[in-house]
Amino acid sequence: WANDVSIKPCSCGFGDKEANIKPTGREPAFDYCPNINKLDNHVDCPSFDGVCHEDQPCEPYWRMIKGSFKQIRRWCLMGEIENVNYFNRPKLTIRTRFDEKVTVHFYLEEDNNIPTFSFNDALIGHTVLIMYAEKHDFLDMSTGVRQVDGDLVVIFKCSMETLIKTFGSMMAPPGCFQCGAKSPSPTQNSPLEKNENPVSVDQSSHVDENSQLASASLPLKKCSKCQIALYCSKLCQTQHWKDCHKNLCSSMKYLQLLRELDFTTSTVMSRKK
Repeated sequence: WANDVSIKPCSCGFGDKEANIKPTGREPAFDYCPNINKLDNHVDCPSFDGVCHEDQPCEPYWRMIKGSFKQIRRWCLMGEIENVNYFNRPKLTIRTRFDEKVTVHFYLEEDNNIPTFSFNDALIGHTVLIMYAEKHDFLDMSTGVRQVDGDLVVIFKCSMETLIKTFGSMMAPPGCFQCGAKSPSPTQNSPLEKNENPVSVDQSSHVDENSQLASASLPLKKCSKCQIALYCSKLCQTQHWKDCHKNLCSSMKYLQLLRELDFTTSTVMSRKK
């Protein structure tokens, strides 16, 4: 990160000059973050200041190899929508988790790919995630993101805090998405058997008061719709549905793709020097 840019530090301590980071191994650096949650990792999901300019490939995402720049790892830019403007063309103002204000301009006219998002979901308070976002200098002397690929953008219908927390549940050992309880079964990470009914997202089937008491000994069940969110009881599922999963359920597939994607490698593109 540039020394003259004041931004909020990463939760790992990188960027905080006053942080007391314990020497338990490799210390956080511009190319290393110990956080396993990609959305809370300043290398996988960097600040806007940390991403490269489209005309200046930079480390740790690009490297000069045999006369041309090769993309050597993946990254994404994430921010919560603060303003939406459709004058001339769609434009979103987002705030990253590093407290930066960034403007994203959409130029999708020549994109033949099917977008992975809808502008109907571009509402204040929702969260945008853009793969391979880069800085672009506009004619009005501002610097933002010029987004031309609609299939590299996802808009999640929740706050950035909720998104990071949900993805953290997916990255951690299997546990209830609501209370964090772990399954006692050694096969807790395997798909449900045919005779096991996954927790339903049907709100007509409520739970009794004793379900939470028994949750500690119950195996985790998957949301029957997204097949990703896990719950120890119907009580936890019902509460989580009301709190956030109702809006996130249809987008969980994108978080699953993000979870499976190896950010430490890339075969996306190369650029001549």
